Amino acid sequence: MKKNKLLLLVLSLGMFTCQSQEEHKCSFENEISVAHDLCGYVEVPNNWSKKENGSTRIAYVVIKSKSENRQEDPLVFVQGGPGGSVLPSANSYSRLSLDQDRDYIMYDQRGIGFSDAICPDLSASFLDVMRADITLNQEDEKLLEVSSDCIKSLNDPNFKTAFGTVESAKDLDALRQHLGYKQLNLFGASYGTRLSLKYMELFPKHVRSSILSGLFPPEIRLYENIYTNLNRSIAKLFDTCEKDANCSSKYPNLKENFKAVCKQLDLQGQTFEIDNYKLVINKQDFLLLIQQMLYNRQTIAETPAFIMAFKNEDINAVSYAIQAFTSRLGLINVATYWSINVKDEGAFNNTKMVEKDGEKYSSLTNGVSLFASDPDVLKSWPSQNNKNTKMEPVVSDIPTLLVSGEWDPITPPSNANKTSKSLSNVSHVIFPSDGHCPINACFFGMAKSFLNNPMQKVDGSCVQPNPIVFD
Repeated sequence: MKKNKLLLLVLSLGMFTCQSQEEHKCSFENEISVAHDLCGYVEVPNNWSKKENGSTRIAYVVIKSKSENRQEDPLVFVQGGPGGSVLPSANSYSRLSLDQDRDYIMYDQRGIGFSDAICPDLSASFLDVMRADITLNQEDEKLLEVSSDCIKSLNDPNFKTAFGTVESAKDLDALRQHLGYKQLNLFGASYGTRLSLKYMELFPKHVRSSILSGLFPPEIRLYENIYTNLNRSIAKLFDTCEKDANCSSKYPNLKENFKAVCKQLDLQGQTFEIDNYKLVINKQDFLLLIQQMLYNRQTIAETPAFIMAFKNEDINAVSYAIQAFTSRLGLINVATYWSINVKDEGAFNNTKMVEKDGEKYSSLTNGVSLFASDPDVLKSWPSQNNKNTKMEPVVSDIPTLLVSGEWDPITPPSNANKTSKSLSNVSHVIFPSDGHCPINACFFGMAKSFLNNPMQKVDGSCVQPNPIVFD
Protein backbone atom coordinates (compact mmCIF):
# COMPACT_ATOMS: atom_id res chain seq x y z
CA MET A 1 0.00 0.00 0.00
CA LYS A 2 1.56 3.28 -1.11
CA LYS A 3 2.06 5.98 1.49
CA ASN A 4 0.02 9.16 1.75
CA LYS A 5 -2.27 8.68 -1.24
CA LEU A 6 -5.21 9.92 0.78
CA LEU A 7 -3.90 13.48 0.53
CA LEU A 8 -5.80 15.88 -1.68
CA LEU A 9 -5.80 14.86 -5.33
CA VAL A 10 -4.29 18.12 -6.43
CA LEU A 11 -1.14 17.47 -4.42
CA SER A 12 -0.13 14.84 -6.96
CA LEU A 13 -1.03 16.81 -10.08
CA GLY A 14 1.75 17.95 -12.34
CA MET A 15 -0.22 18.78 -15.46
CA PHE A 16 0.09 22.54 -15.41
CA THR A 17 2.70 24.96 -14.18
CA CYS A 18 1.71 28.40 -12.97
CA GLN A 19 1.43 31.09 -15.61
CA SER A 20 3.22 33.93 -13.84
CA GLN A 21 6.91 34.71 -13.55
CA GLU A 22 6.48 37.53 -11.05
CA GLU A 23 5.98 37.41 -7.33
CA HIS A 24 4.44 40.13 -5.20
CA LYS A 25 4.78 40.35 -1.46
CA CYS A 26 1.51 39.94 0.40
CA SER A 27 0.52 41.15 3.81
CA PHE A 28 -0.30 37.58 4.80
CA GLU A 29 1.23 36.20 7.97
CA ASN A 30 2.53 33.19 6.02
CA GLU A 31 4.28 33.10 2.66
CA ILE A 32 2.49 32.04 -0.51
CA SER A 33 4.06 28.99 -2.14
CA VAL A 34 3.39 29.97 -5.75
CA ALA A 35 4.53 32.81 -8.01
CA HIS A 36 1.69 35.29 -8.41
CA ASP A 37 0.89 38.76 -9.74
CA LEU A 38 -1.59 40.12 -7.22
CA CYS A 39 -2.51 39.25 -3.67
CA GLY A 40 -4.05 40.77 -0.59
CA TYR A 41 -7.31 41.11 1.28
CA VAL A 42 -10.76 42.42 0.57
CA GLU A 43 -12.75 43.67 3.57
CA VAL A 44 -16.31 42.35 3.77
CA PRO A 45 -18.99 42.82 6.43
CA ASN A 46 -18.96 40.37 9.31
CA ASN A 47 -22.67 40.06 8.67
CA TRP A 48 -24.12 41.16 5.35
CA SER A 49 -27.48 41.76 7.03
CA LYS A 50 -25.93 43.94 9.74
CA LYS A 51 -23.12 45.85 8.10
CA GLU A 52 -22.58 47.94 11.22
CA ASN A 53 -21.13 44.82 12.92
CA GLY A 54 -17.64 45.40 11.56
CA SER A 55 -15.74 43.47 8.93
CA THR A 56 -13.65 40.40 8.23
CA ARG A 57 -10.95 39.84 5.62
CA ILE A 58 -10.96 37.55 2.60
CA ALA A 59 -7.46 36.63 1.39
CA TYR A 60 -6.84 36.15 -2.33
CA VAL A 61 -4.14 35.51 -4.93
CA VAL A 62 -4.36 36.23 -8.66
CA ILE A 63 -2.14 34.60 -11.27
CA LYS A 64 -2.52 36.71 -14.39
CA SER A 65 -2.51 35.18 -17.83
CA LYS A 66 0.55 35.93 -19.93
CA SER A 67 -1.13 34.64 -23.08
CA GLU A 68 -1.37 36.79 -26.20
CA ASN A 69 -4.96 35.57 -26.30
CA ARG A 70 -5.74 36.68 -22.73
CA GLN A 71 -9.47 36.83 -21.98
CA GLU A 72 -11.10 39.39 -19.68
CA ASP A 73 -13.16 36.87 -17.70
CA PRO A 74 -11.03 35.00 -15.13
CA LEU A 75 -11.44 31.54 -13.66
CA VAL A 76 -12.00 31.44 -9.89
CA PHE A 77 -11.55 28.24 -7.91
CA VAL A 78 -14.26 27.74 -5.28
CA GLN A 79 -13.07 25.26 -2.66
CA GLY A 80 -15.13 22.61 -0.92
CA GLY A 81 -15.44 21.41 2.64
CA PRO A 82 -17.14 23.54 3.71
CA GLY A 83 -14.12 24.91 5.50
CA GLY A 84 -11.43 23.85 3.03
CA SER A 85 -8.51 26.23 2.64
CA VAL A 86 -6.68 26.95 -0.62
CA LEU A 87 -3.91 29.47 -0.08
CA PRO A 88 -1.81 27.43 2.39
CA SER A 89 -1.42 24.93 -0.50
CA ALA A 90 -1.49 27.52 -3.28
CA ASN A 91 1.20 25.82 -5.37
CA SER A 92 -0.91 22.66 -5.62
CA TYR A 93 -4.16 24.50 -6.35
CA SER A 94 -2.47 26.66 -8.99
CA ARG A 95 -2.29 23.52 -11.12
CA LEU A 96 -6.07 23.58 -11.40
CA SER A 97 -5.98 26.75 -13.50
CA LEU A 98 -7.50 24.86 -16.52
CA ASP A 99 -7.01 27.70 -19.03
CA GLN A 100 -3.82 29.70 -19.51
CA ASP A 101 -5.73 32.32 -21.50
CA ARG A 102 -7.48 33.46 -18.32
CA ASP A 103 -6.42 35.00 -15.04
CA TYR A 104 -6.74 32.50 -12.24
CA ILE A 105 -8.10 33.48 -8.82
CA MET A 106 -7.55 31.51 -5.64
CA TYR A 107 -9.01 32.64 -2.35
CA ASP A 108 -9.85 31.43 1.13
CA GLN A 109 -13.49 31.75 2.13
CA ARG A 110 -14.42 33.59 5.33
CA GLY A 111 -13.12 32.06 8.53
CA ILE A 112 -10.57 29.86 6.75
CA GLY A 113 -6.85 29.66 6.02
CA PHE A 114 -5.21 33.01 5.25
CA SER A 115 -8.50 34.84 5.68
CA ASP A 116 -9.45 35.75 9.26
CA ALA A 117 -9.62 32.13 10.41
CA ILE A 118 -11.70 31.09 13.39
CA CYS A 119 -10.45 28.46 15.87
CA PRO A 120 -7.62 27.40 13.51
CA ASP A 121 -6.22 24.76 15.88
CA LEU A 122 -9.46 22.84 16.39
CA SER A 123 -8.85 20.38 13.53
CA ALA A 124 -5.78 19.00 15.31
CA SER A 125 -7.98 18.18 18.30
CA PHE A 126 -9.89 15.69 16.16
CA LEU A 127 -6.98 13.33 16.60
CA ASP A 128 -7.88 13.21 20.29
CA VAL A 129 -11.28 11.89 19.27
CA MET A 130 -9.90 9.31 16.84
CA ARG A 131 -7.28 8.13 19.35
CA ALA A 132 -9.87 7.30 21.97
CA ASP A 133 -11.52 3.90 22.37
CA ILE A 134 -15.08 5.25 22.55
CA THR A 135 -18.54 4.61 21.14
CA LEU A 136 -20.21 6.87 18.60
CA ASN A 137 -22.39 8.46 21.29
CA GLN A 138 -19.30 9.13 23.38
CA GLU A 139 -17.67 10.60 20.29
CA ASP A 140 -20.40 13.25 20.15
CA GLU A 141 -19.58 14.26 23.71
CA LYS A 142 -15.83 14.21 23.02
CA LEU A 143 -16.17 16.45 19.95
CA LEU A 144 -18.05 19.03 22.00
CA GLU A 145 -15.48 18.72 24.78
CA VAL A 146 -12.48 19.42 22.51
CA SER A 147 -14.50 22.24 20.89
CA SER A 148 -15.45 23.94 24.17
CA ASP A 149 -12.90 26.76 23.95
CA CYS A 150 -13.88 27.45 20.34
CA ILE A 151 -17.60 27.46 21.22
CA LYS A 152 -16.88 29.90 24.04
CA SER A 153 -15.06 32.26 21.67
CA LEU A 154 -17.88 32.13 19.10
CA ASN A 155 -20.45 32.83 21.81
CA ASP A 156 -18.54 35.91 22.96
CA PRO A 157 -20.71 39.04 22.38
CA ASN A 158 -17.74 40.64 20.61
CA PHE A 159 -17.70 37.90 17.97
CA LYS A 160 -19.81 39.18 15.08
CA THR A 161 -18.97 37.01 12.06
CA ALA A 162 -21.93 35.28 10.42
CA PHE A 163 -21.56 32.18 8.28
CA GLY A 164 -23.52 30.38 5.61
CA THR A 165 -23.49 29.90 1.85
CA VAL A 166 -25.33 33.18 1.17
CA GLU A 167 -22.75 35.11 3.18
CA SER A 168 -19.93 33.41 1.27
CA ALA A 169 -21.58 34.09 -2.10
CA LYS A 170 -21.77 37.79 -1.27
CA ASP A 171 -18.10 37.67 -0.24
CA LEU A 172 -17.19 36.26 -3.65
CA ASP A 173 -18.98 39.10 -5.42
CA ALA A 174 -17.21 41.61 -3.20
CA LEU A 175 -13.94 40.02 -4.33
CA ARG A 176 -15.01 40.28 -7.97
CA GLN A 177 -15.75 43.98 -7.57
CA HIS A 178 -12.52 44.55 -5.67
CA LEU A 179 -10.50 43.01 -8.52
CA GLY A 180 -12.46 44.86 -11.20
CA TYR A 181 -13.80 41.94 -13.23
CA LYS A 182 -17.22 42.14 -14.92
CA GLN A 183 -17.76 38.38 -15.15
CA LEU A 184 -16.32 35.23 -13.63
CA ASN A 185 -15.97 31.63 -14.73
CA LEU A 186 -16.61 29.47 -11.67
CA PHE A 187 -14.82 26.21 -10.92
CA GLY A 188 -16.49 24.70 -7.85
CA ALA A 189 -15.57 21.42 -6.18
CA SER A 190 -17.72 19.50 -3.66
CA TYR A 191 -19.22 22.09 -1.26
CA GLY A 192 -17.80 24.65 -3.70
CA THR A 193 -20.54 23.55 -6.12
CA ARG A 194 -23.22 24.60 -3.60
CA LEU A 195 -21.51 27.96 -3.15
CA SER A 196 -21.10 28.38 -6.91
CA LEU A 197 -24.76 27.59 -7.54
CA LYS A 198 -25.82 30.09 -4.90
CA TYR A 199 -23.58 32.72 -6.54
CA MET A 200 -25.18 31.91 -9.90
CA GLU A 201 -28.60 32.47 -8.30
CA LEU A 202 -27.73 35.75 -6.57
CA PHE A 203 -25.41 37.29 -9.21
CA PRO A 204 -26.32 35.74 -12.58
CA LYS A 205 -25.10 38.70 -14.65
CA HIS A 206 -21.60 38.23 -13.29
CA VAL A 207 -21.20 34.56 -14.27
CA ARG A 208 -20.08 33.62 -17.77
CA SER A 209 -19.89 29.84 -17.13
CA SER A 210 -19.58 27.25 -14.37
CA ILE A 211 -17.70 23.99 -14.02
CA LEU A 212 -19.06 22.07 -11.04
CA SER A 213 -17.44 18.83 -9.89
CA GLY A 214 -18.82 16.53 -7.18
CA LEU A 215 -22.28 18.09 -6.89
CA PHE A 216 -23.57 19.16 -3.50
CA PRO A 217 -26.45 21.46 -4.48
CA PRO A 218 -28.64 23.41 -2.03
CA GLU A 219 -31.62 21.08 -2.41
CA ILE A 220 -29.65 17.99 -1.31
CA ARG A 221 -29.51 17.39 2.45
CA LEU A 222 -26.02 16.52 3.66
CA TYR A 223 -27.13 14.10 6.37
CA GLU A 224 -30.00 12.36 4.60
CA ASN A 225 -28.02 9.82 2.57
CA ILE A 226 -24.62 9.48 4.26
CA TYR A 227 -24.99 5.69 4.57
CA THR A 228 -26.87 5.15 1.32
CA ASN A 229 -24.11 6.87 -0.64
CA LEU A 230 -21.34 5.03 1.18
CA ASN A 231 -23.10 1.67 0.88
CA ARG A 232 -23.54 2.24 -2.85
CA SER A 233 -19.79 2.73 -3.35
CA ILE A 234 -18.84 -0.17 -1.08
CA ALA A 235 -21.25 -2.46 -2.96
CA LYS A 236 -19.65 -1.33 -6.21
CA LEU A 237 -16.25 -2.21 -4.77
CA PHE A 238 -17.35 -5.74 -3.86
CA ASP A 239 -19.04 -6.32 -7.21
CA THR A 240 -16.11 -4.96 -9.23
CA CYS A 241 -13.56 -6.97 -7.27
CA GLU A 242 -15.56 -10.16 -7.64
CA LYS A 243 -15.76 -9.72 -11.42
CA ASP A 244 -12.06 -8.80 -11.72
CA ALA A 245 -9.90 -11.94 -11.98
CA ASN A 246 -6.86 -10.30 -10.39
CA CYS A 247 -8.78 -8.76 -7.49
CA SER A 248 -10.94 -11.80 -6.78
CA SER A 249 -7.91 -14.09 -6.69
CA LYS A 250 -5.91 -11.78 -4.41
CA TYR A 251 -8.85 -10.85 -2.18
CA PRO A 252 -11.41 -13.68 -2.22
CA ASN A 253 -14.58 -13.22 -0.20
CA LEU A 254 -13.91 -9.51 0.17
CA LYS A 255 -17.49 -8.70 1.19
CA GLU A 256 -17.49 -11.36 3.92
CA ASN A 257 -14.10 -10.20 5.18
CA PHE A 258 -15.34 -6.62 5.31
CA LYS A 259 -18.30 -7.71 7.43
CA ALA A 260 -16.00 -9.73 9.66
CA VAL A 261 -13.78 -6.69 10.27
CA CYS A 262 -16.84 -4.56 11.08
CA LYS A 263 -18.14 -7.21 13.47
CA GLN A 264 -14.78 -7.50 15.23
CA LEU A 265 -14.37 -3.73 15.54
CA ASP A 266 -17.87 -3.51 16.98
CA LEU A 267 -16.59 -5.68 19.82
CA GLN A 268 -13.13 -4.16 20.23
CA GLY A 269 -11.10 -1.50 18.46
CA GLN A 270 -7.64 -2.13 17.02
CA THR A 271 -4.72 -0.18 18.47
CA PHE A 272 -1.97 1.27 16.30
CA GLU A 273 1.08 3.31 17.24
CA ILE A 274 1.78 6.16 14.85
CA ASP A 275 4.42 8.82 15.41
CA ASN A 276 4.80 7.70 19.02
CA TYR A 277 1.14 7.96 19.95
CA LYS A 278 -1.48 5.28 20.27
CA LEU A 279 -4.56 5.37 18.09
CA VAL A 280 -7.56 3.10 18.60
CA ILE A 281 -9.56 2.47 15.44
CA ASN A 282 -13.15 1.57 16.22
CA LYS A 283 -15.77 0.58 13.67
CA GLN A 284 -16.88 4.17 13.02
CA ASP A 285 -13.27 5.18 12.37
CA PHE A 286 -12.75 2.22 10.03
CA LEU A 287 -15.84 3.18 8.01
CA LEU A 288 -14.62 6.77 7.78
CA LEU A 289 -11.27 5.58 6.43
CA ILE A 290 -13.03 3.34 3.89
CA GLN A 291 -15.21 6.26 2.81
CA GLN A 292 -12.17 8.49 2.33
CA MET A 293 -10.32 5.82 0.33
CA LEU A 294 -13.27 5.62 -2.07
CA TYR A 295 -12.84 9.32 -2.84
CA ASN A 296 -10.25 8.85 -5.57
CA ARG A 297 -9.20 6.34 -8.18
CA GLN A 298 -5.74 5.64 -6.75
CA THR A 299 -6.97 4.78 -3.28
CA ILE A 300 -10.00 2.88 -4.58
CA ALA A 301 -7.45 0.48 -6.04
CA GLU A 302 -5.91 0.03 -2.59
CA THR A 303 -9.14 -0.45 -0.64
CA PRO A 304 -9.31 -4.28 -0.86
CA ALA A 305 -5.73 -4.48 0.45
CA PHE A 306 -6.65 -2.06 3.23
CA ILE A 307 -9.63 -4.19 4.29
CA MET A 308 -7.49 -7.31 4.36
CA ALA A 309 -4.74 -5.49 6.25
CA PHE A 310 -7.28 -4.93 9.02
CA LYS A 311 -8.47 -8.53 8.77
CA ASN A 312 -4.89 -9.80 9.05
CA GLU A 313 -3.80 -7.11 11.56
CA ASP A 314 -1.09 -5.83 9.20
CA ILE A 315 -0.16 -2.80 11.26
CA ASN A 316 2.28 -1.24 8.77
CA ALA A 317 -0.17 -1.24 5.86
CA VAL A 318 -2.99 0.21 7.97
CA SER A 319 -0.70 2.82 9.52
CA TYR A 320 0.17 4.30 6.12
CA ALA A 321 -3.50 4.98 5.34
CA ILE A 322 -4.18 6.37 8.81
CA GLN A 323 -1.19 8.72 8.60
CA ALA A 324 -2.40 10.04 5.26
CA PHE A 325 -5.92 10.64 6.54
CA THR A 326 -4.81 12.40 9.72
CA SER A 327 -2.68 14.69 7.52
CA ARG A 328 -5.87 15.78 5.77
CA LEU A 329 -7.54 16.91 8.97
CA GLY A 330 -5.48 20.09 8.91
CA LEU A 331 -6.87 21.02 5.49
CA ILE A 332 -10.38 21.62 6.85
CA ASN A 333 -11.27 24.31 9.37
CA VAL A 334 -13.88 22.33 11.32
CA ALA A 335 -15.17 25.38 13.20
CA THR A 336 -16.08 26.98 9.87
CA TYR A 337 -17.40 23.64 8.60
CA TRP A 338 -19.86 23.42 11.48
CA SER A 339 -20.68 27.15 11.37
CA ILE A 340 -21.72 26.92 7.72
CA ASN A 341 -23.64 23.68 8.24
CA VAL A 342 -25.58 25.20 11.16
CA LYS A 343 -26.77 27.94 8.83
CA ASP A 344 -27.39 25.76 5.77
CA GLU A 345 -28.57 22.50 7.32
CA GLY A 346 -29.55 23.40 10.88
CA ALA A 347 -33.28 23.79 10.21
CA PHE A 348 -33.67 20.13 9.24
CA ASN A 349 -34.16 17.05 11.42
CA ASN A 350 -30.61 15.87 10.81
CA THR A 351 -30.37 13.34 13.65
CA LYS A 352 -33.49 11.51 12.46
CA MET A 353 -32.21 11.62 8.88
CA VAL A 354 -28.93 9.95 9.84
CA GLU A 355 -30.63 7.35 12.04
CA LYS A 356 -33.23 6.46 9.41
CA ASP A 357 -30.61 6.13 6.69
CA GLY A 358 -28.30 4.04 8.90
CA GLU A 359 -31.05 1.55 9.75
CA LYS A 360 -31.04 0.33 6.15
CA TYR A 361 -27.53 -1.15 6.30
CA SER A 362 -26.62 -3.59 9.04
CA SER A 363 -22.87 -3.53 8.30
CA LEU A 364 -22.83 0.24 8.68
CA THR A 365 -24.79 0.31 11.94
CA ASN A 366 -23.32 2.63 14.60
CA GLY A 367 -22.22 5.17 12.09
CA VAL A 368 -19.37 6.81 10.24
CA SER A 369 -17.03 8.71 12.52
CA LEU A 370 -17.36 12.54 12.48
CA PHE A 371 -20.16 12.61 9.86
CA ALA A 372 -22.61 10.72 12.09
CA SER A 373 -21.73 12.98 15.01
CA ASP A 374 -22.33 16.20 13.09
CA PRO A 375 -26.09 16.52 13.78
CA ASP A 376 -25.62 16.38 17.54
CA VAL A 377 -22.73 18.84 17.40
CA LEU A 378 -24.81 21.24 15.30
CA LYS A 379 -27.45 21.39 18.03
CA SER A 380 -24.89 23.02 20.33
CA TRP A 381 -22.93 25.00 17.75
CA PRO A 382 -23.26 28.80 17.91
CA SER A 383 -24.26 30.86 14.91
CA GLN A 384 -24.69 34.55 14.21
CA ASN A 385 -27.91 35.42 12.38
CA ASN A 386 -29.12 31.84 12.30
CA LYS A 387 -31.96 32.43 9.86
CA ASN A 388 -31.42 29.45 7.62
CA THR A 389 -30.36 29.71 4.01
CA LYS A 390 -32.97 29.24 1.29
CA MET A 391 -32.23 25.63 0.32
CA GLU A 392 -34.03 25.09 -2.97
CA PRO A 393 -32.90 24.15 -6.50
CA VAL A 394 -31.11 26.92 -8.37
CA VAL A 395 -32.83 27.79 -11.64
CA SER A 396 -30.39 29.12 -14.21
CA ASP A 397 -29.59 29.30 -17.92
CA ILE A 398 -25.87 29.95 -17.35
CA PRO A 399 -23.75 27.45 -19.34
CA THR A 400 -22.74 24.79 -16.83
CA LEU A 401 -20.60 21.66 -17.01
CA LEU A 402 -21.37 19.11 -14.28
CA VAL A 403 -18.77 16.45 -13.50
CA SER A 404 -19.30 13.29 -11.44
CA GLY A 405 -17.37 10.17 -10.53
CA GLU A 406 -19.30 6.90 -10.60
CA TRP A 407 -17.55 5.70 -7.41
CA ASP A 408 -18.18 8.88 -5.43
CA PRO A 409 -19.21 7.88 -1.86
CA ILE A 410 -20.43 11.33 -0.76
CA THR A 411 -21.80 13.21 -3.82
CA PRO A 412 -22.95 10.51 -6.28
CA PRO A 413 -23.91 11.19 -9.91
CA SER A 414 -27.59 11.25 -8.89
CA ASN A 415 -26.91 14.62 -7.21
CA ALA A 416 -25.89 16.11 -10.54
CA ASN A 417 -28.89 14.50 -12.25
CA LYS A 418 -31.19 16.31 -9.81
CA THR A 419 -29.34 19.60 -10.30
CA SER A 420 -29.62 19.26 -14.08
CA LYS A 421 -33.41 19.49 -13.90
CA SER A 422 -33.32 23.19 -12.99
CA LEU A 423 -30.40 24.18 -15.25
CA SER A 424 -31.47 24.76 -18.83
CA ASN A 425 -28.00 24.99 -20.40
CA VAL A 426 -26.17 22.05 -18.83
CA SER A 427 -23.98 19.07 -19.69
CA HIS A 428 -23.28 16.23 -17.25
CA VAL A 429 -20.21 14.03 -17.66
CA ILE A 430 -19.71 10.91 -15.51
CA PHE A 431 -16.28 9.32 -15.16
CA PRO A 432 -16.95 5.59 -14.65
CA SER A 433 -13.69 4.77 -12.83
CA ASP A 434 -13.32 7.83 -10.61
CA GLY A 435 -14.54 8.97 -7.22
CA HIS A 436 -15.15 12.41 -5.72
CA CYS A 437 -14.32 15.40 -7.97
CA PRO A 438 -12.47 13.56 -10.78
CA ILE A 439 -9.16 15.10 -11.83
CA ASN A 440 -7.53 13.66 -14.96
CA ALA A 441 -6.30 14.66 -18.41
CA CYS A 442 -9.72 14.08 -19.98
CA PHE A 443 -11.33 16.43 -17.48
CA PHE A 444 -8.75 19.15 -18.13
CA GLY A 445 -9.26 18.88 -21.87
CA MET A 446 -13.04 19.06 -21.62
CA ALA A 447 -12.89 21.98 -19.17
CA LYS A 448 -10.56 23.93 -21.46
CA SER A 449 -12.82 23.38 -24.46
CA PHE A 450 -15.87 24.31 -22.43
CA LEU A 451 -14.27 27.55 -21.25
CA ASN A 452 -13.36 28.45 -24.82
CA ASN A 453 -16.95 27.99 -25.98
CA PRO A 454 -19.50 27.27 -23.23
CA MET A 455 -22.38 27.30 -25.73
CA GLN A 456 -20.93 24.42 -27.75
CA LYS A 457 -21.96 20.85 -26.94
CA VAL A 458 -19.44 19.20 -24.64
CA ASP A 459 -17.43 16.46 -26.31
CA GLY A 460 -17.11 13.64 -23.80
CA SER A 461 -15.49 11.14 -26.16
CA CYS A 462 -12.30 11.09 -24.06
CA VAL A 463 -14.24 9.52 -21.17
CA GLN A 464 -13.33 5.83 -21.20
CA PRO A 465 -14.10 2.94 -18.79
CA ASN A 466 -10.38 2.69 -17.91
CA PRO A 467 -10.86 -0.15 -15.37
CA ILE A 468 -9.27 0.18 -11.93
CA VAL A 469 -6.22 -2.03 -11.46
CA PHE A 470 -6.37 -3.27 -7.88
CA ASP A 471 -3.10 -3.37 -5.96
